[in-house]
Formats: sequence, C-alpha cells, structure tokens
Amino acid sequence: MTSTVGKNFRDSPLFHWYKNASAPIEYFIWKLKGSPQPKVPHMVKQRVIPEYARRFNLHTLVETGTNFAHMLYVQQGHFKEIYSIELDHWKVESARRKFASQPHIHVLEGDSGEVLPRLLPAIKEPALFWLDGHDFDVSTPVKKELEALYKHPIQDHVLLVDDARWFDGRTDYPTLEEMRAQVARDYPGHIMEVKDDMIRIHKPQPA
Repeated sequence: MTSTVGKNFRDSPLFHWYKNASAPIEYFIWKLKGSPQPKVPHMVKQRVIPEYARRFNLHTLVETGTNFAHMLYVQQGHFKEIYSIELDHWKVESARRKFASQPHIHVLEGDSGEVLPRLLPAIKEPALFWLDGHDFDVSTPVKKELEALYKHPIQDHVLLVDDARWFDGRTDYPTLEEMRAQVARDYPGHIMEVKDDMIRIHKPQPA
C-alpha cells in the first residue's frame, strides 16, 4: 500500500517533474544495454502514442488505467479530447485535481471492462485506445475492453495494449496467439503486431 508520503508526492506536480527528468536516464541505460526485451522504458511507450496518432490522424485518446496520471500528463497536449478510466478512487480524485483546468481531459471512475462499453457511444470518430488497466500480471479487464471495441460501429480505431509480456494465458490474460485469432475473426481488416512490450492492432499503414 502506498504510504501517505508517497501519495502526497504522487499527487503533486513534483512527481511528474521527477518522472520526466528520470525518463531519459532510464532510456539511455536501456539503449546502452542493447535495448533488452521484454520490458522497455516508459518513455518508449510515451512516444509511440503520439506517433500512432499522427500516422492515423487521430485526435481522441482513450486510456484505461489512469494510475498516477503520468501518461495523461505526457499526452495532454497531443489530443483534442482525452478520456481516462481508473478503478481506484484516490487515483481518480488525484487525476481530476491535476487536470481540473484542462476541460478536454475527462477522468472516469470504475472498472474499465464495464465503463469503456458505456463510454464508446460518445466516441464519434476514430480514436487511439491505450489499454493499460491491468493489475500487473494478476488480472486484466482487457478481454471485455477488446470485445466492446470490436463491436463498435467505428472500425478505424488504433488499439495499443500495454504489457504484452503478461499475455500468456494465465488468469484473465489471453495468449498472443488467441488475440491474433480473435482479431482475424472479430476485427477483420486489421493487423496485430507486437513490439516493445506493446500489442498494436490497427488497419494496415496508410500510404
């Protein structure tokens, strides 16, 4: 359990300053070691999100798993609308405080496997989905999240799923092979790639 001091630190702007300052060092050490897999620095994932938004001309980000809101902090200037879903009440309130002056950022509380399907009718254009609502390697709502997305009338979303290393069939996690089969069956016209600990599901790269 996070201590009161730890919570106060994560609830302050200093937390994001620290994360931004330490990220390049973590990335440099990782590159120096030869970019070992499967776990990669968070900075790599931070860069992939706006990269895919540019490639596919996406202006809306939907995140599951707000956690301490650092991904929100990093991405806040890259999208016109951002939705983030978090189960933990304290983390929800912390994120709402941090972004109270940012009307384009919406932090929703609840199990993302239940909240995301209710949010989807409000999504009226292709969006980028960053699915990171996992409880480490213990459990994940990702099956429900993906089922809802595959049924959504808009079929031009880009889906980025974090922590590919955990998708081995244990607990609530499908295997990567099961995910490939589901994409082929339920999301035709899309491809699935796995790189840098991220599962990437999208239509073939635009010319």
